[in-house]
Amino acid sequence: MFELISIQQHSRWQKILDSLQITDIYYTSQYFFSALKLDPGEALLFYYKDEEGEVAYPYIKRHITNSRGNTYFDITTPFGYGGPVVKAENDYAKLIANFRGTFTEYCHKEKIVAEYIRFHPLKGNALFFKEHLKLSALYETFTIRLRDYFASGAATQLSDGSFGKNSDLVIKKLGTVRHMFEFLVLYYSAARRREESDSYYFFTNDYFETLISSMGPNLHLFGAYHDNKLVSACYVLSMGDTIYFHLEGSLSNADNEITMQQLLLKVAEWGEENYYAYFHLGGDFQGDVYSGKPMKKEMANCEPEVFYIGQKVYDQEVYNQLVALEDHDIVRRYRNV
Repeated sequence: MFELISIQQHSRWQKILDSLQITDIYYTSQYFFSALKLDPGEALLFYYKDEEGEVAYPYIKRHITNSRGNTYFDITTPFGYGGPVVKAENDYAKLIANFRGTFTEYCHKEKIVAEYIRFHPLKGNALFFKEHLKLSALYETFTIRLRDYFASGAATQLSDGSFGKNSDLVIKKLGTVRHMFEFLVLYYSAARRREESDSYYFFTNDYFETLISSMGPNLHLFGAYHDNKLVSACYVLSMGDTIYFHLEGSLSNADNEITMQQLLLKVAEWGEENYYAYFHLGGDFQGDVYSGKPMKKEMANCEPEVFYIGQKVYDQEVYNQLVALEDHDIVRRYRNV
């Protein structure tokens, strides 16, 4: 059997997460509220259960129209991480096969053309679906295990080395609302310096306003000051035992490696003091590797976890028509991570 829960059914959505012991921020309805500003559509949680176990799969169902004006849909997980969470009572493979069979029937019935999943590297849920989806490994992601990090002295060594180069740098925890517009100045400044500034995920002001209002105490902002001027800042998300690096901005590229490293160290220190177990830094993207150095990889003290995307086409004919269109909206749906 399966149940389809809308984002308006907040209590039911949360009850399913609780029953499967899912405490990850990316699966909450609160996170989906902000994500809908980036991917307008209908946020749903597909809950499947049979004698083999349970599966919870939240996603966004998006409206698309082909050149003939016919209405179809596709589905995607939001910016960040997600994908189905599987709780097997007996046979994992059988549960997943049953779930995918039911979900495929649902997609055909609902005129869903394609499915796009950003799997969760810390949950390792991608490889369960390698027989059912086209999987692509994109990059490694890096994590700090906080208690071990500070017990080993690694954080102190990094901090001493960096502050020696820039003793005027001051790192502070900031108010997410009060300092939002200051952050946006840095964010758009950094975005303009990158080739991907016209990306699908060039976030607008209304996204940040919704993020702040929907995430509440699970969103945090940290900033770096030089000569009393905010030069770099980052938002992080937290829930359960894990903190996630979310978005950052900086005034210039000058000394940005030092600044960002110290920001991340401050977040890690705050996390350890507030009893979080992990700080997920994400990946060292091409645009984020300062001076050619994989900074996040060097900071991490856990084995890297691979970020996978999964894709499934349910109606190849319609999909081919959509991708063939010279339309930026279609291109960014299927070409942008």
